[in-house]
Amino acid sequence: MAILDFMGVDRHGVNAIDVCGKTLLLTETGGGTAVHLTAESATAEPGQGAVPDYYFEESGGGTSALKHNYDKAALVEPRWSEKTLCGRQWVSMASGEGSLLHEFDQHEVFAPTCKRCLSLMDNLFPAPTPDDRLKLVVQVVADLVLEHGYAEIHAVPGDQQSALRAQVRSAVRKRSGHGTKTHVCKSMVIFVCDEIYDQHADEHDRDAGEAMERVMEAAATGGEIVPIRPREWRTSWDAWSIG
Repeated sequence: MAILDFMGVDRHGVNAIDVCGKTLLLTETGGGTAVHLTAESATAEPGQGAVPDYYFEESGGGTSALKHNYDKAALVEPRWSEKTLCGRQWVSMASGEGSLLHEFDQHEVFAPTCKRCLSLMDNLFPAPTPDDRLKLVVQVVADLVLEHGYAEIHAVPGDQQSALRAQVRSAVRKRSGHGTKTHVCKSMVIFVCDEIYDQHADEHDRDAGEAMERVMEAAATGGEIVPIRPREWRTSWDAWSIG
């Protein structure tokens, strides 16, 4: 945000983003390359300034751009929490539209990259409306996990993935007492219950052996690899609907 100072020069304020009515400062920890998010201080005590005061001193390491392009009062105002959303101590606001803040900075930053901060930021958004078929799909996938110890579901809408993962884990634990690991690759969600999967170890080994035989046969004859039977542990979100 640019601020007009008494000399009529546009100066830039804090490098922050607004998320559902909350202002989050883009910050750097001094270790690593991730860009974090820091909320405004939630206590009555003064918080931390976006930029340390000493950056503005002659030997403080601040650039000429910091002194000429940014509004000092806005940057040193102690309004920010002392830790990032992910719980790290931070050093300074990341360089923004007014150019580089510190002589060691390499580029301006306009978005967070810390995965943990991004995940916590998601909690600020309203929860997505559950799809009408979610309850049915949860039952189908939980049944597959309980039967095979493994399940894949494809074409899962992005806004339904979090609820699907949580509800399938809950359903499997409630019915078997075992936990479930989940993995996401674009629109595919994979569920693995190690305890149940291990119960079918002989079956999995047999399937793997048959698959290798088909691969070797296809390589020798130049033909296609034809599966012996459909993969019963795989399904698709689009295969289910509520009539």
